[in-house]
Amino acid sequence: MTDTPRFTITRAFDAPRARVWDAWTRPEALASWFGPKGTSGTILAFDLRPGGAWRGRMDMPDGGAMFSKFVFREIEPMSRLVWVHGFADAEGNRIHPPFAPQFPLELLTEVLFADEGQGTRIDLSWTPLGATPEEQAFFAGMMASMNGGWSGSFEQLDTFLAGG
Repeated sequence: MTDTPRFTITRAFDAPRARVWDAWTRPEALASWFGPKGTSGTILAFDLRPGGAWRGRMDMPDGGAMFSKFVFREIEPMSRLVWVHGFADAEGNRIHPPFAPQFPLELLTEVLFADEGQGTRIDLSWTPLGATPEEQAFFAGMMASMNGGWSGSFEQLDTFLAGG
């Protein structure tokens, strides 16, 4: 049996932890930065509590749209968010992502918030949940792409935090 692959990324932001936490936990803030560069997002539902759902729509540059559904598991104010991350249809039913049917259906996402100097460090991880060996292998092979996607999102978060 192989170990489940785990994607991790760390980024420091030049903003106090309260401001960074706010950017992750207010729907109007999330809509302005969350998602890959070149996309625009809409938060369709946001219930920040264990068992609550965050549903979103991501509009792609080519005119298409993708939907997501994240279900919160743990919330430790100002320090930790944990949710089950996945793609969905327009009604919120879980589906494999349209761009990669081999991608795991669900990922466990953990975001840690910590003070770093005058700023804030984010440590984010993704771990496949209930994935087949083939899905785990595909996920492991997507790490460079996931790093690029999250790096682009974090650049947008930098701009948001700077007030731009």
